[in-house]
Amino acid sequence: MVATRRSGKRKDHSNEASSAKKRAPKKAKLEQPSKAKDKGKQRQVDMMEQDPVKAPSDHHEENDDDDEDEEDDIDWETIQLPPRFTQEEHEQEFKTDAPVVYKDVEIVMETPRVVLKESNWERAYQRNLREWMHHSHVVMLIAHYKLRNSWCSDPNMKSVCLSIIPDNCSRLLSKDSSEAALKTGIKWLLKWWHEFFILTGPGLLTRPHLELENHYNGFKTLKEWIDAHQSDENGDYIEGLEAFMQLLVSKSGTRDTAAELFVAILRASGCDVRLVASLQPVPYKIAPGTASKAVTAEDDELDDGSNKPIFKYRAPTKTHIDPNVQLKEPKAKPPTVWCEVYCEDTKRWMTIDPIRGFIDKPTLMEPATLNRSNHLSFVLGFDNQNKVTDVTRRYTANMDKAMRLRERPLTRREKEGGMKLWSESLLESVCKKKKTERDHLEFEEMEKQQTRQVMPSAIGGFKNHPVYALERHLLKYEVLHPREPVLGSIRGEKIYPRANVKTVSTAETFRKQGRQIKEGEQPAKMVKANVFTLEKKRIKEQARQEGHDLLVACYGDWQTEAFVPPPVIDGKLPKNAYGSIDLFTPDMLPMGAAHIPIKGIAKLAKKLGIDYADAVVDFEFVKMRAVPVMGGIVVAEQEKWVLLEAWEEHEQKEAVKAIAKQEKEVYIRWRKLIKSVLIKARVDQAYGSHDKVDKWAKYNNSKQGAVDEAVGGGGGGFLPESDQEDN
Repeated sequence: MVATRRSGKRKDHSNEASSAKKRAPKKAKLEQPSKAKDKGKQRQVDMMEQDPVKAPSDHHEENDDDDEDEEDDIDWETIQLPPRFTQEEHEQEFKTDAPVVYKDVEIVMETPRVVLKESNWERAYQRNLREWMHHSHVVMLIAHYKLRNSWCSDPNMKSVCLSIIPDNCSRLLSKDSSEAALKTGIKWLLKWWHEFFILTGPGLLTRPHLELENHYNGFKTLKEWIDAHQSDENGDYIEGLEAFMQLLVSKSGTRDTAAELFVAILRASGCDVRLVASLQPVPYKIAPGTASKAVTAEDDELDDGSNKPIFKYRAPTKTHIDPNVQLKEPKAKPPTVWCEVYCEDTKRWMTIDPIRGFIDKPTLMEPATLNRSNHLSFVLGFDNQNKVTDVTRRYTANMDKAMRLRERPLTRREKEGGMKLWSESLLESVCKKKKTERDHLEFEEMEKQQTRQVMPSAIGGFKNHPVYALERHLLKYEVLHPREPVLGSIRGEKIYPRANVKTVSTAETFRKQGRQIKEGEQPAKMVKANVFTLEKKRIKEQARQEGHDLLVACYGDWQTEAFVPPPVIDGKLPKNAYGSIDLFTPDMLPMGAAHIPIKGIAKLAKKLGIDYADAVVDFEFVKMRAVPVMGGIVVAEQEKWVLLEAWEEHEQKEAVKAIAKQEKEVYIRWRKLIKSVLIKARVDQAYGSHDKVDKWAKYNNSKQGAVDEAVGGGGGGFLPESDQEDN
């Protein structure tokens, strides 16, 4: 227990006289104890008994007497001290020298993981890496299906198929080539195939990019999985043609294998059949929400079960679903492999779904929008000669979506630069074949199919629709021209043909294309300006301070005409304000002028006094400034050959000078090398060779003398190392 002072009054003694006057009444007060004084002393005794600190000395008591009046006015309060400051522990600490050990609490805090912000370079690298993986997977899938298609046309495979095909089906397919007979024979064949072959899995499906990082089907690395010659539940690992035929004998396989074997059966029956495959490559972009799901899955794996309920309200029940029944239902999800049969009667290809049993229903082969495991991007047909045809437009109602799934769309600048889509270049090389009448008819049929699409019933369906368009879905550089005809309306908004959507550009963009705005034309659209240079940034900031946005006028191609530069008059070039000539296209060259695209020829023209102008062929952005790119000079046409002859003579002189300079440097280096060799030989002859022999001889003699002296019992008593080892 300890006493603490809650409140008190301090008296100020200003001088000795006042203090002396007050001492007398204090002594009298000591002789006559009062109740308050006894109470104060009793509290002081209690404090002395319970305070672990040693009692103060006598001279302190005398000083305390001076403050007795103050203590009388103090209200003391007794409080309880913590256990570690009790008197017993304090006395024990002073009696013994042993240290007091306290049971401290140790707190361990994990350092938070440092999350570094991903740089622009890293994001660009990851984006390019995903695109490369996507492109590589597309090429490998094409090679995969070309190999499977070649197996379907193998003579041995046809022999095995003929041995199991029902006779009535094969006779009907080979006897009559009409459309009705063809459909009837295929219908019978599909019914038999539905009961004959058992499905074990869905086939190849699309997997999100993040799921492929650690998906090795139970193996530690991808190499171990490949070396094990195994596949997952979505595909069959078929090592060769014999294994492919064995699956037909065993009557079981995935949907992809079932469709491929059915193609072999149709070809064995004499039909002209294509193997149609919807490629399912690795996506080149990460779907929104995939990253958060992956993090959640990792957190669930790291969870030790402390957050899970102790008692389960209902035991989980798993209903066994037979994939053979589920995948063959008419309402099942569309497969990724099917076939097409050519009908000679109608001159067209009929779609055959050997999994669900559909005939000539191509619209049912497109997967649902929310189907994440089946993306329709590349649909390729492989015929009997193993030639490839792109039939994507036959099986999708939204070709723009399929194109976006193929690869990243080109930017506006890439289009202006003449870049081409990777998928177009790939299909041009893969589908390269001689076009026949059958191919032309098929192309026209798919074109008509795109135009016969049903008008969407919701506003969202008009976005990027290949046939119809709404004004609200126009992009920044798109306008409607003309605004006729109006095909209908939805919720008060007019519906226009997609062909009426035109792209507009600024006057500077058309200038780089060799075109200029017609006189008197008004802008088709005003858009917010794109700011890339410091000058435009200042203009935009000034416009913002004035309370409006910086807008730029855009025009359509129908508002422009070919740029006709002023001609050369009396040998004088029509230069601009910067003393140069814009030559973005060859048509922008002034009449009577000649373009010489030789670097460094401007100095020679200036030396000869020939009038010239730098040819500006492009602009590049350097340190937020637009810097012109020069591509030679422009001179008058009559000065061209004079300047070229002078340039040839100049180049010859420069070549002679360069050869002479090189020869001079060669002679200098040889002279330096020969001199160095001569100096070295001279120094070795005079100093190096004899001294070296004498020095080593002296060293060897001295060493041999030391050994002899040790063996002969000389001073020191040490033996050679060999003798010591023998003893």
